[in-house]
Amino acid sequence: MGALELEGWHDFAVAAAGAAAALAGLIMVAISVNIKEIITLPGLPARAGATIAAVVVVVVAALVILIPGQSALVLGLQLVAFAVAGTCFQIPAVRAVFRAQQGAPLPAKLFNSVLLLTQLLWVAVGGVIVALGSTGGLAYVAAGFVVIVITSMLNAWVLMVEILR
Repeated sequence: MGALELEGWHDFAVAAAGAAAALAGLIMVAISVNIKEIITLPGLPARAGATIAAVVVVVVAALVILIPGQSALVLGLQLVAFAVAGTCFQIPAVRAVFRAQQGAPLPAKLFNSVLLLTQLLWVAVGGVIVALGSTGGLAYVAAGFVVIVITSMLNAWVLMVEILR
């Protein structure tokens, strides 16, 4: 399998890497400023770690998309590997958040859990499609990036503001 033609994805990957790196910095500042509160509240340390992991997946995945001359198979497998690695942080976070939200209604618990678990699924599915030789898989990866950024912004808000209420 030869190298993919990724020219049309270059600008998106550059923007995604930059935006996610900036967001990762914001989240790290939020964590460091509120670390005492985060550590004492059930579910938040795992949620903070999962948020950072998801944003790092965007940064690293976007950077590997920019590597010239990669085969479809190699790029696709890298994307899947990053998604799986990020999911390893999401699973404990889902368990911790679910337990921490004991009084919350079931739909709210499920929404948070599904959002945390599926955000990286898009990247993994896209990676499989890319590994099979189709740049169309990058549309799934892009959707995953968008979902990760939105979810991470919501989590950043919790780590910066909601935690202090």
